[in-house]
Amino acid sequence: MTKRLRMLMLAALVTGGAVACDDSPTGPGDTSGDLSVNADMELQVVGDADLAEVVIDDISLSMEMSADAPPFGQGRECFREARQLLRNGDEDAARTQARECRMLLVRALFERHGESAIDELFGRVESLVERIGEASDEFARLSDLEAKLQGLLGEAYAFRDGGNLVGAGERLVLALQIADRMRHRHRDFDFDPEAVARFAIARGGEAIQLAGELIPDPTLQQEILLFRAGELQHRAMFSFEHGWFRRTVAQAHRAEELALFAVLNGERPTVEDAQRLLSLAENMIVIAEEAIGENPSEVQQRLLNHAIRLKERGAEAINTWHWRGVGLLWRSAVTSAVLIPNETPTDTA
Repeated sequence: MTKRLRMLMLAALVTGGAVACDDSPTGPGDTSGDLSVNADMELQVVGDADLAEVVIDDISLSMEMSADAPPFGQGRECFREARQLLRNGDEDAARTQARECRMLLVRALFERHGESAIDELFGRVESLVERIGEASDEFARLSDLEAKLQGLLGEAYAFRDGGNLVGAGERLVLALQIADRMRHRHRDFDFDPEAVARFAIARGGEAIQLAGELIPDPTLQQEILLFRAGELQHRAMFSFEHGWFRRTVAQAHRAEELALFAVLNGERPTVEDAQRLLSLAENMIVIAEEAIGENPSEVQQRLLNHAIRLKERGAEAINTWHWRGVGLLWRSAVTSAVLIPNETPTDTA
């Protein structure tokens, strides 16, 4: 990412931007407009056509298949039917239908990749839950969301303990969708969806670049994870160009998450991983401070302060349970990276 593009994205956070081509900032096909931000989170997901497409993108990339292949065409139609039920006012039927849609997709994923695919979903949701306390700048209804995600994670553990991995995966997919939904119900998105989408793209790009620098000789697993992250990032950029800002934000954040999983090689982080990411976060903050100089803009200072706060919380967490702070440290490093010109080295050796 060029320095010019990076600064344009930062400027957009201050000046705001017009909705591209006069399209709705909520993106194509949404049917949840009648549901307020305080409505049932699961029903909000049911009515959001963008989130259906994002989960199809994510799972089809994991399965190394076209998003138009048979299981996804069936899943897309299934989600359409759920939205129609919601429009008709049959909330219980809509909720049940949407769950069947997720089960369909997770079943196909499990048949393709087995337990490892479900393990990845667990890791992604666990990482999200572990860092959500410092995410008031990212999500609406933060305390409600944290409770909801913890509840879904608990249900997923129970399904896994009972041998129902597909059921566990469905709960985890819903958790990721609800997180995506609450991202674009945040007040910043309401105020300027284009600026939030630009920043999400900046973060996704920086995360992928950082991951590539940290993995000079990637394993096959890491190459696949980085490819998936890159593809989601490309789709986020495509969505942005079309003014589909909700979809942009979800795709770019998922790219950022997958980049971290590539760094960890798809495994639960070790003590060494946690210390490595702490060193990275500390180094990136120092470079970011040098990059913005003595007279940073208000936005630059706010981002730097956030990176420092994330680093401090992450450092505290890894002193007790080493994996808990990893997501915070990664987000700190990526936040700092947005402030750093591309030519600045990030080597932590």
